[in-house]
Amino acid sequence: MKVRIRFSKSGALVYIGHLDVMRYFQKLFRRAQIPVAYSEGFSPHQILSFTPPLPLGMESTGEYADVELTGTISTKMAIETLRAESVPEIKIISFKELPADCQNAMASVSAARYNITLKDKRILGDIEERINNFLREEEILITRKTKKSEKIINIRPLVYELEFDKENMIIDMLISSGSTDNIKPGYVLEGLGITEDQGYDTDLFDTGRIDQYTTINGSFVSLDDLGCDIL
Repeated sequence: MKVRIRFSKSGALVYIGHLDVMRYFQKLFRRAQIPVAYSEGFSPHQILSFTPPLPLGMESTGEYADVELTGTISTKMAIETLRAESVPEIKIISFKELPADCQNAMASVSAARYNITLKDKRILGDIEERINNFLREEEILITRKTKKSEKIINIRPLVYELEFDKENMIIDMLISSGSTDNIKPGYVLEGLGITEDQGYDTDLFDTGRIDQYTTINGSFVSLDDLGCDIL
């Protein structure tokens, strides 16, 4: 049985890396006595995969882990036992059985939604006008920088939704994610001319990942909507 777990990550644990999150869940499954399947061979390990790593320091309400089980446990029981053994900064949101032909979490992701909350009203300026101008363009060029190289890319086709909630001072964006055509929220901020680099100034912004999506028949569907509760 393949199961998908949705969880949130917040508080001090936003500063632990992806490998530490993996180790945390391996220990959590053992403490909660979840019947996780192991690989065969000389070094057996839990059959477990995650969606793309969350940037260090960022909170999320839409992280996912796929795991294979050797037995059946109800959604209600699994969530109760996992929450009882987990820390408050990692909250289990859902526990659903996946169809047998469903791709794993990492391979499924094609888009992610982020909210960027502006913490200083002085930087509001003409954000709404900037967003409208951004959406009208066919080409927004930025320089994607890595440790080894720099490459100019057009991010406009990779930004699917972009809105500003003035009342709550939130920039909401749905952007390309996954193994191909992956962009960061910082690229969009740079494309809007709000920042001069692709980082996140925590004095000015709070950035959170809200959810992650796959594409089905041309529409974006939350990874949480692909499975069903186990009774």
